[in-house]
Amino acid sequence: MIESTYDEIFTLFNEITNHYNRKDQYIDILYDSSSSTIIIKTPSSEDITVNTKTSGVVARTFIGNWEEVAFDGSGDIGLIKERLPKVRGKGEKIAEFESWKLNKELKPKINPNDISIDEKVNRVREVFDYVMNYDERIFNAQIIYKETSTERIFVNNEGCQLRQLIPRIRFGIIPIAKEEGTVDYDVYIKSGAMGYELLDLITDQVVDKAVENSLELMQAELPPTGKHTVILDPSMAGMIAHESFGHGLEADQVLRDRSYLKKHLNSKVASDICTIYDTPSYENSYGSYFFDDEGIRAGNNVLVENGILKNFIYDRRSASVLNAQPQGNGRRESYAHPVNPRMSNTYFGSGDFALDEMISEIQYGVMLVHGSFGMEDPLGGGMQCSSKKAYLIQNGEHAKILKGTALSGAVLDLLKNIDAVSNDPIKLVAGTCGKGAEDYVPVTDGGAYIRAKNALVSPG
Repeated sequence: MIESTYDEIFTLFNEITNHYNRKDQYIDILYDSSSSTIIIKTPSSEDITVNTKTSGVVARTFIGNWEEVAFDGSGDIGLIKERLPKVRGKGEKIAEFESWKLNKELKPKINPNDISIDEKVNRVREVFDYVMNYDERIFNAQIIYKETSTERIFVNNEGCQLRQLIPRIRFGIIPIAKEEGTVDYDVYIKSGAMGYELLDLITDQVVDKAVENSLELMQAELPPTGKHTVILDPSMAGMIAHESFGHGLEADQVLRDRSYLKKHLNSKVASDICTIYDTPSYENSYGSYFFDDEGIRAGNNVLVENGILKNFIYDRRSASVLNAQPQGNGRRESYAHPVNPRMSNTYFGSGDFALDEMISEIQYGVMLVHGSFGMEDPLGGGMQCSSKKAYLIQNGEHAKILKGTALSGAVLDLLKNIDAVSNDPIKLVAGTCGKGAEDYVPVTDGGAYIRAKNALVSPG
């Protein structure tokens, strides 16, 4: 398998899946190959990790439950027929979905493979030196470069024959400032499903802004405590959409009666001006792909429309049980990890308000900026999110900068109290999402600016 071309892999997989009749049982096979380069620079270390290629295969059949076999790229593909049972009369145990074909590579403008490791390291060093020499109050910094390339080949006995090759890249800047005993930092991350051309976006002006954001925190004061009108920037809004709300929509939690949202399908969960999406087909985003790890075409899942909960987030099995149409959210970290319903690009849709207008109408409130921490509570619907910093708003203007601010309470209360959403273009922030403490996949979240009344804030 290691040296096989994708045409040869298609041929091998088709031969096996054709051995199993779809009327009797469902079967699919996934080939997973990935490579990565990670460079992390701090004052005390320079860590370089290059993983040229790891690959493996996972095959499974559904016979009332999933039976799986997985092995690395050097394994014997003949093991699939030996270990996956051949049965009769189980085909209707799982719904049949679209049969389609695709062979698509996302072509970067600059292929990271064409850039030497020395050049990548030197670019990280240049940014690190620039940050450290910017201001004497910057006493520490961390610069992070990460590139990955992921190839997935999928075949099933419904007729799917799919291949995708997706490069992803992230660049992070963390300037740490210190002044009169106060230490704080902000974080800048740029990412996308793209190539080394992302580094062209890391200009001196971008780095200047990243450092100034950390230095600004030296003058920050503690935020107020209590219920206030708040404005959430796209990163904070995205954290609410993903952590506080989205995890409760994952349909495996619904089937296990571990979601507070199970009883709310087709009911009002947010204000009329609130729309929330999960869109794996979002173009060139870090959390995007063409098909999921179950061969479902990446779609656009409207989770909340005009305040009404319209859809959960499905994999094949949960969509079958709940008689729903999956949009491409059955995801694995790798061939060695399980499939689960997972988010991709989760965000609030834009609204009709100008941000300046949203601010000008607040007599006293808080604007939370740059989400830094969010805790999921799919069972209870509790919200616990924090920003890296915030701004006090008085008489319709920014009055002063505040330290990290926590937002808590019930997430549905916040969503129902949204009274304005900005008309800004959607902004997404990249990250990785785990299922509990494992099974990490690339995601983004974000949206526009949102304003909500009676939100519970405190020092975070």
